Amino acid sequence: MKRTLPNLISLTRIVLTPLLVVVGWNGWATIFLVLFALLLFSDFLDGLLARSLDQQTRLGAQLDTAGDVLLMICSMIGGWLLWPDRILAEALFFLTVLGMLGLSGMICLIKYRHFPSYHAWSAKISTAVAGIGVWFLFAGITPWVFRVSIGVLAYSAIEEILITLILPHWQPDVPTVFHAVRKRKEADA
Repeated sequence: MKRTLPNLISLTRIVLTPLLVVVGWNGWATIFLVLFALLLFSDFLDGLLARSLDQQTRLGAQLDTAGDVLLMICSMIGGWLLWPDRILAEALFFLTVLGMLGLSGMICLIKYRHFPSYHAWSAKISTAVAGIGVWFLFAGITPWVFRVSIGVLAYSAIEEILITLILPHWQPDVPTVFHAVRKRKEADA
């Protein structure tokens, strides 16, 4: 494994994320919210450092994606253990998110036998907005940030599907569908 600070942060997120389930199981709501916030921040930080230190790697992209998937799963399980009523009240929204992300991932897996790992700009924005929205929901502040994030997530999922359909082969770090079109033209030339 290439040892870079961004990869170390992603790996640390992967190792610490299952603690959300343990914390939820034990009923420690405040610790859950603090840990979840730190894990969300680490997701932002690893990408920022990878770009600013010019340490973007294929492995880093895959670690980040694995960390994102694990964070989503563990935060939902831990959140369910702590606040089942809040998750049930927003069940349609959670199912919509899972469906969109699942469809995007499945199309990429079918075409490339790989998760997307595109780290598109829309995905970064939707991850931030959805993460903050889930945090606000779990903290009991408001469900509306989470609900609004569904539109951003939908756009991001559609863009990732389009990127998958356009690219001739899998590759990480494709910022927009327009970049995918350009890469396709370069490959066809």
